[in-house]
Amino acid sequence: MRRRILVCCFVFLLICSSKLQGTQYFQKLAKYTTEHGIANNTISSVFQDSTGLLWIGTLEGLSSYNGLEFISYPMSDSIFLHAISFIDQINKNQLLLGTNEGNYLFSISEKEFIKLRLPQDEHDPITVFFRTKNKIYIGSRSGLFEYDEEKQIGIRVFDQDITCKCISPNEKLLLGTNENGVWEVNLEAETFALERSYPELKNEKLVSIEFMENGTPVFLTDKGLWISGIEEIRTETPDFFTSLNISSSDGIILGTYGESVQQLQQIDGKYSLKDFIDRDNEIFNDYYDAQVNILFRDYSGSVWVGTNRAGLNKIDRKKITYKKYKSSLHAQEPEAGYINAITQTEDGRIWIGTSGKGLYLLDQEKEELIPIPILQGNMNDLFIEAILRFKDKLYIGTRHMGIITADYPSLNSKKVIASGQLFSNKAGLVKNDYIYGLKKFNDKLYICSNKGSFVCEGVADNLRRVDSLPSIDILVDSLDNMWILSLDMELYYNQEKIELASEVSNFHIESNEIWVATSKGLALISNGNSKPTFFNPPNKVIEFTSISKDEEGQFWLGSRMGIYRFDSKSKLFSGYQIPGGSKANSFNHGKLVHSQSGQFYWGSNDGVVSIYPKENSYLATPLYKVEQGTNGSESVFKIYNYSFNHHEENGIAYRFSDPDSTWRYISANQSILDFSHFGKGSYQVDITAINSDGIISNDYASFEFQMKRAYNNATILWFIFVTIIGATAFLYWRSKNAIRSLTVEEEEPTEIETPEEKIFKEWMKNEFMQKAILLIENNLSNNTYGVNELYADMQMSKSNFYRKLKIITDLSPNELIRFIRLRKSAQLLILPDLSVNEIAYEVGFNTPSYFTRCFKQQFGIAPSEYKEYYENLCSITESVE
Repeated sequence: MRRRILVCCFVFLLICSSKLQGTQYFQKLAKYTTEHGIANNTISSVFQDSTGLLWIGTLEGLSSYNGLEFISYPMSDSIFLHAISFIDQINKNQLLLGTNEGNYLFSISEKEFIKLRLPQDEHDPITVFFRTKNKIYIGSRSGLFEYDEEKQIGIRVFDQDITCKCISPNEKLLLGTNENGVWEVNLEAETFALERSYPELKNEKLVSIEFMENGTPVFLTDKGLWISGIEEIRTETPDFFTSLNISSSDGIILGTYGESVQQLQQIDGKYSLKDFIDRDNEIFNDYYDAQVNILFRDYSGSVWVGTNRAGLNKIDRKKITYKKYKSSLHAQEPEAGYINAITQTEDGRIWIGTSGKGLYLLDQEKEELIPIPILQGNMNDLFIEAILRFKDKLYIGTRHMGIITADYPSLNSKKVIASGQLFSNKAGLVKNDYIYGLKKFNDKLYICSNKGSFVCEGVADNLRRVDSLPSIDILVDSLDNMWILSLDMELYYNQEKIELASEVSNFHIESNEIWVATSKGLALISNGNSKPTFFNPPNKVIEFTSISKDEEGQFWLGSRMGIYRFDSKSKLFSGYQIPGGSKANSFNHGKLVHSQSGQFYWGSNDGVVSIYPKENSYLATPLYKVEQGTNGSESVFKIYNYSFNHHEENGIAYRFSDPDSTWRYISANQSILDFSHFGKGSYQVDITAINSDGIISNDYASFEFQMKRAYNNATILWFIFVTIIGATAFLYWRSKNAIRSLTVEEEEPTEIETPEEKIFKEWMKNEFMQKAILLIENNLSNNTYGVNELYADMQMSKSNFYRKLKIITDLSPNELIRFIRLRKSAQLLILPDLSVNEIAYEVGFNTPSYFTRCFKQQFGIAPSEYKEYYENLCSITESVE
């Protein structure tokens, strides 16, 4: 009922203020509690200092967060709790703290609390702090004080109860009071002076003051929200709104006591509230999550939500302009469904082919897909796989109906009339063949089908086969080299297969580089080297399905888990999830168009999605800190990246001034740079940070270190010790095995670190993953062991287990179990003892056929071929070594 009243209060407002722009964000949610190291789960203040370090005020003391860990500093061992409601920075080494048990200075370097003496009630916490005319002013419920930093005393200059402050875009300082409105500080006057401002609020208790980008002030009081130029907005419940924050695009969000975080939205000139956080999100499922004490937006754009008893919540926000297009047939069929084809013709129109729902035309203005009839009768339920305009005709490649041709329609036409079919029995392409792709190169039409690849000049008499390999995509480069993507998802160059050991979905060619979207990540083949290099987000293996490049040189990729942007220089990924669930984020193989206007259009399992990179708002340059001398060695560095927005996607970079000046990039999950293995000499290294948008900080830090010898004394002593132990063990073994001492053991095969093994090793560094993997491995042969048994053995609820697993691996529980089973099967396949069928049952698959299908999907080859592939890989590695 209360929420309905609030919504009604907002709905009556008409367009009489600055427009609140609608923004589209991709957000990730996280929760931090005492389990992560925070002093207490009641959070009353959040602050980011000048270096970027985050400080959290709780009911029991102060905590800091450096991006890797929380560190807590209890204020007292007494029974009195120190609720820190205010944090600010008085100088580089001191924080100013306001608590219910007095006010303090906190030394950042010494980690000590110093009691602050002001001529006021000891239990009045500080509420504001500012400097002007080289003087310090501190405000509280007892008034405003001029503070002497050296003598640590304060003189009262204003006797009003100060609640908040804000500096306007035109550098005016506004002070909010309790029951006495807003006051403006005259910063130009020689002596301290105040005058009343915004008389409409003279009897209000101010909670917060913010400004929109256009300079419009927004006031939050105990009675509601007030935007300059709009009549007052009241609530039925006093103190219902607890906090206020405005994003860079004027998105107003409000912390509440009972309704979590609300966002003010404007639809058709009317205002209303909507949930800022999805209430179905499993991270925010606590009753106390709805009781918000404080909202804080850090330097990188993350929103921190301090709750009453549920800890600290973080909302990572990235703005990106996207649109989702569905069918215009709202009443009968609101979805276009599975997208098989997407192309843009020379006149700028985007044509869409669907699976069983015919042809669509994308309407840019209405932002919807318009169905286009092709055939008379009820034959418009075509499975369209490819569309191409060629010589004033529209060619439509279908499933089982070959290539349908039609005269190309005018711009005003919403109808395509079929005029015939393109086929040639002589060339081997017949009427009912399965057409996968249509492309145009050198003014010729190329056709990909289940019968191979064909080329023609628009008429059947000129149609001929160029390759008998069933194909789904083709490219002819400027040197007339032919690239074919086969039906088996393998890439061929002039009829020679390129070995990638994974399924290929799409590829991009430029100069001497080939970028390939595969089932094991993004692969790069460069400089004629046939061995690919794979790239994935940290701790994930992503099945990329499409790839293209924008004008800025950034790659955009579709995947089965959303859209990704990849910086080929920093080798960093940015991920974006489209609202609508997994179906809307499963983008189909090769269904990507980079349009003439610069937009990207993806075909998904749930319609069409577009992104316009030029309208994106990337994150701020990251703040960071570097510590030299970690582990007692000046050649070891620890880096803290303070860009908390999508923090797990951040990176760090380093370079040596001599002889190598090239930046080297590594992901942020590796926060230690260790150069202790370097040889003797002097070194200078530059270190900087990168945020999750791939933006590097130009303000790098330089360090010098000396390596006196290639190996230190401790290393030498350990080497001697291990040598002695090894020699002793060898002599003992020799004495016990004298008869077998003359036999020569076969050399162990070289172990190859596949992408699966690399990911597995990363997972095993996590205690949660270790336990889950051990349970699965102990039950491999039990084909009835599934997710319910795993939840029970882990002693976790389904939601908690799923949430934690998704954060670490981005896999579902079922996918994790299948991955572990397949990894074990790969180990068994290189041994001579078991057959494929026996291994299938050994690792818990019900049927060998299902096992074979899953194995090929994971490894790119059949189980029967894996041993030979592994041995070949070993021999290649040995020859390289």
